[in-house]
Amino acid sequence: MSPERKRAKHSAEKPETKQGSFEIALPIRLGIALVLVIISALFKMPVLVRILLLILSAVIAGYDVFLSAVDMIAEKQFFSPGIIVLFAAVLGFVVGYTMESAVMIIIYQASGLLIDYTRKKSIQSARNLVEYQDDDILSRLDEILSAEDAGTTKTQKSIENSAVFILRFVLVLALVYALAGPFLSGISFKVSIHRALMIMLVASPVSVCVSLPVVGISGLCFSARNGLIYNSSEVMEQSTELNVAFFDKAGVFSEETPHVIGLQSDVLDKKTFLNFLAHAVYYSDQPFAKAISDYFNQEYRLDLISDFNDIPGSGVSLKIGSAPVVLAVKSYFDSIGVSVPERTLSDGVAYYMTVAGRYVGRVVVSSEINQEAERLVEQMVDAGVSRNILLTEDDAEQSQATADALHFTEVVGECDMDKKLRLISDISQAEQNNTAFIYASGIEGHSAADLDIRVSRKGKYADVIVLPEAYLNIPMGIQISRRSKELLAENAIFVFVIKAILIFLSIIGYSNLWFVVFMDTVAALATLLNAIRITSPSLLRKKKKVAEEV
Repeated sequence: MSPERKRAKHSAEKPETKQGSFEIALPIRLGIALVLVIISALFKMPVLVRILLLILSAVIAGYDVFLSAVDMIAEKQFFSPGIIVLFAAVLGFVVGYTMESAVMIIIYQASGLLIDYTRKKSIQSARNLVEYQDDDILSRLDEILSAEDAGTTKTQKSIENSAVFILRFVLVLALVYALAGPFLSGISFKVSIHRALMIMLVASPVSVCVSLPVVGISGLCFSARNGLIYNSSEVMEQSTELNVAFFDKAGVFSEETPHVIGLQSDVLDKKTFLNFLAHAVYYSDQPFAKAISDYFNQEYRLDLISDFNDIPGSGVSLKIGSAPVVLAVKSYFDSIGVSVPERTLSDGVAYYMTVAGRYVGRVVVSSEINQEAERLVEQMVDAGVSRNILLTEDDAEQSQATADALHFTEVVGECDMDKKLRLISDISQAEQNNTAFIYASGIEGHSAADLDIRVSRKGKYADVIVLPEAYLNIPMGIQISRRSKELLAENAIFVFVIKAILIFLSIIGYSNLWFVVFMDTVAALATLLNAIRITSPSLLRKKKKVAEEV
């Protein structure tokens, strides 16, 4: 882990708390420390006694801050919040701001508990969005969320690195102000050091960093609620950059494995004809071949099959025994000058068989298209994916008909999986676009697309799993991803503005040590609450409207 990432990680872990009894003991310690502060403020006593009471209250409330600071120094994490707070408290006591320093330690520790509680509740609220009863889906989601970098995105890393850079700059500014303040504005060194300490406390990146992972996790959970399970927040963020999507027809817009609708042969009896069909497609991986194989439940004579040739999108050719056999769609026979009769059976795709050049029958395989998907391309374009390409294993005529029905402007037919993967690789490399491959059938590994999106309940190699009943929510997933990215920017801008105001107030003397820590806590809590706005009603209303139109 790089030093910057370590600093960001420690920054996000503001509550310097342990587990178990320590978490229970901390509120008690804070209560005792607060009582000591109140006593020192309300009762008359010698100055030395008051100072000792305040020091004791600070030690009771924050001795673990000291222990944590020692650990951070050992790890050379000199910009961690604990070190900054401890340094400010010690120097505050030295220059005479004892009450402020003691109260600051108490507020810092209390804010750690409050932020930690709010963060956990925010994550739990996000997790509760997922209502699926499917144990496999819930198990996969929990595994994703339990990863250390589950909520990490490139935008988050950029913000964290910017926060660390700004912290260093502000620390230098604070040092310069502490030394030059008396000469520039006529204030005392005591006042200039006090204001410099406030500037240092404002520079702590806690409020910037604490909500960033929560935004990512909320996005993951809200996407899962809508049927899209991303492998990580970084993968989810990547979907906002997509501009080309390849859609595999099989299993996405139609059944992954179609079924046989009917057989017709005036030459062979049904059993013999089915036997020929099954042997003809035995070595084919095309969807129609699987449908025929599922329909055939007898033993094969593989020694009879020779010279097999798969014709992607059209059919197969081979020899059964010594007889040449062709099983293909009508357009293929037309292309080779062989006449076959038009089909008169139910809706579907007809495959015609010739044996030794003689027509013997046909089989009709289902080819149902989900008509609810006719708005999907439009929604993808609205979500920022300007180019959508349909890939099918059908012949050119059937592929174009499907593309027209689903409103695709680009379609490539007669594709087996190898051709699909080559096409994806060629377009991805040639245009250097951010691409996604949306498919249902499994592939052994990743495609050349930036994101592999599998429409299935399982996907070993997929970056995103989309539940089959939720594939129309893919554009919705892109919107959620974009909203997550926007929230990260909103939170960062909000916190930086608050910090700029606090620095200004510190410089002109209208603030104090505990107030800047308190306001930093308020900013952190505000960003945590803002993180769950990813489930805002406006986005849900848009989803509902789209569903009604479909």
